[in-house]
Amino acid sequence: MKIIEKRQFDYIQDKIFKNLSKRDKDNLRKYRNTYRWYKDNNNKLKALEDEINKRKKKKYKYIKDLTKRNKELDHLKKYYQFTWSISKLKKKGGYYNFTISRRQYHTKTGSLGSAKNIKSQLLNCLFYKHDESKINQIKKDWKLFLNKEMNDYKSKASLLLLDLIMKDVTLKRVSLNRTSLFPLSRKDYPALNENDFSIPSTITNKMRWELKHLGYSKDDVKCMTPKECWELINQNIPKHL
Repeated sequence: MKIIEKRQFDYIQDKIFKNLSKRDKDNLRKYRNTYRWYKDNNNKLKALEDEINKRKKKKYKYIKDLTKRNKELDHLKKYYQFTWSISKLKKKGGYYNFTISRRQYHTKTGSLGSAKNIKSQLLNCLFYKHDESKINQIKKDWKLFLNKEMNDYKSKASLLLLDLIMKDVTLKRVSLNRTSLFPLSRKDYPALNENDFSIPSTITNKMRWELKHLGYSKDDVKCMTPKECWELINQNIPKHL
């Protein structure tokens, strides 16, 4: 780099240039043109390096902010993030159960029935019967299809399950099976059992989070009973300032 910087031949003024050989003139012109391109490219490179450094600083700021928000939202993973798996019953070779696992709660299990009935249910399910692509996937490998479908949070079956979790985060008040998870019509949709309804005995982290977003402070919540918290949340009553 230093050699290039020093060899700009600025000392070759017009009077000297006129007396140079044609070969030297051509080489000098090419050198000076190339040097200008080199300087221009160097300036652009420096501007890009400055921009990269700025972007890196922004990146670290975003990471710091995202880490903080992730901690604040971690409780949502406990309630709404789930995994789905299928297991074959050992004593009944052709029958299957499903398991829904979440961090905050015990697993939710249920029966899917025989392979034949599961496949028939899926092929005639309200969610898939008009979708040729999904029908072909079910026919090819219904177990693989179910694993992909239930672990896709945008699928209709997953959205149905998430809707149930919003209504009853424990999933204790709902009976889940092949028919309710993959309904043939709207009348088959799973319903909550109101007889099993009960107000939590303690104020949960989820309740605290929801009250916080309604405007209630930690000190406000300390003075409340679980029943009072539950009523404020379910009636969506914000704090009056």
